[in-house]
Amino acid sequence: MLRDRILRDDMFRDTISKIKKVILIVVLIISVFLYVCRPFFHGFFMRCYTNPAFLLAFVALGAGIMIRLFSDRFKWTIVVGAIFFVALLVGSMFVAEGKRVEIYKDISSNIIEIDTFPESTSIRLMPYQIARNNMTNNLTLEQFRLGKLDFVILDGEMWWNAALIPDGTWIHYRMKPYGAMFINACETETEIIKIKQDLEVAEGIGISDNIYWRLYKDIDYWSDYSDPFYIPYDNNTKIMTVVSKIDYKLDSWTFVPLRKPVFGGVVLIDGEGNMKYVSPEKIDEEPILHGQQVFPEAIARLYGESFAYKRGVWNAWIAHKDQTELNDVPGEGNFMPYLIMVQDENGEPIPMWFMALEPYGTTYGLKKVLLVDAIDGTVYSWSKGENEQSVGAVKSIEHAKSTDTFRNVNWADFRLIEPIPIFKEGTMYWKLTMTRYTQTGITNIVLIEASNPENVIVFKDGAEFQQFLTEGATDTVKMSMDQLLHEIDVLLQKIKDLPSDAKSPILVELEEKLERLLSLLEES
Repeated sequence: MLRDRILRDDMFRDTISKIKKVILIVVLIISVFLYVCRPFFHGFFMRCYTNPAFLLAFVALGAGIMIRLFSDRFKWTIVVGAIFFVALLVGSMFVAEGKRVEIYKDISSNIIEIDTFPESTSIRLMPYQIARNNMTNNLTLEQFRLGKLDFVILDGEMWWNAALIPDGTWIHYRMKPYGAMFINACETETEIIKIKQDLEVAEGIGISDNIYWRLYKDIDYWSDYSDPFYIPYDNNTKIMTVVSKIDYKLDSWTFVPLRKPVFGGVVLIDGEGNMKYVSPEKIDEEPILHGQQVFPEAIARLYGESFAYKRGVWNAWIAHKDQTELNDVPGEGNFMPYLIMVQDENGEPIPMWFMALEPYGTTYGLKKVLLVDAIDGTVYSWSKGENEQSVGAVKSIEHAKSTDTFRNVNWADFRLIEPIPIFKEGTMYWKLTMTRYTQTGITNIVLIEASNPENVIVFKDGAEFQQFLTEGATDTVKMSMDQLLHEIDVLLQKIKDLPSDAKSPILVELEEKLERLLSLLEES
């Protein structure tokens, strides 16, 4: 019996030894697979890299599994499980908050306070969805579709741009992008440029020629990258792809380790797939990047969100004293920060990321404006005076809808979208676009003065709006009033020309009221 027991123990040990060998082989195979295919798992590994507490949770989980497999110390499995749970809890709840606290500490000493707004220039008139719909409607290539839209600065003006990527599962792996499309965002009329060039490394293709696969393998795995935008060059015959790089700096908040995002430079990719990394210090030396918005939008938004934590997490969660928040307009697919163009001290156009900060809670007044230089990340801040009134982006739409001009508009058929700031002679306006629900054209352009929301100016087209920018509100309103008087006079004349027996009592009453209205308007 003793001999049988010894035999069974030997067989058990042999079995365990074989299992260990199998596990080691499996681990080795998995490790090789993960290394070769590491771009597939970039999101998971970056989560562990940027959130060390999250990494600790998975280390604890792995240790618990190993202890359970190779030891009978069950209590240690429970302890490791508890560590896993607590670490995951800390990682998910506190690191994101602590990151914003530390970001605010980093930027607070370098914020430049401004009393007046810089003058707007090259104002974007075509909203995101209208631009996308117009580009799609003008696309006649059956095997291609639009990639992600972004901005590029061409001759001081903003242009929406997108790659033309293969459309379909099979050709996603077999074909290269056709090129890119560009549409002028500073015009109300559709002005489109299409450039044909095969892009060897690009978005929207698989697998090893995908832009992110190559960036993770050839540039830096432990970084994130922005959405690409495209710069035409060589007389619009070639395309340069530009991607901003986001690095991470190790820091800690109280006892929690974390990594904060920092601007890590730019990667340039030509049509042949050649990549060139440009550090933040060397960007000015690249002519093709002159005046481009290379500072990452994601970091600019974190700057805006961090202002809610300037008094710490306790205030952000509980007390809410002097707290601001970044409120996106509900139903909009285009979120803050908005890219705008302003004039620098020399009158040259420069891109800025704009964010409107509103008081915490259900109030929607404008409390603070942040402008982040879209080239180098410098932060400018404007604060509303204590007794000043100023409406935010969300409420600007409601003020526009309540104006007399739109009292008869059926809002089931029309929308007011994308409140964009405009700075003119020190005054801030919200520019809204009125469009039908199909969002393929611009019906009207609406301006609302932020500090005086009763001042609503409606423009019928881009030309009238541009006249306001160059000549001021008085001439524009006068032009609109003259047009209104003319239209009333034409309508009144048509009614008068009708035979008397063809006029209903309602038409007779309308004729009298139109004559009275015309007289009052001419006197005013």
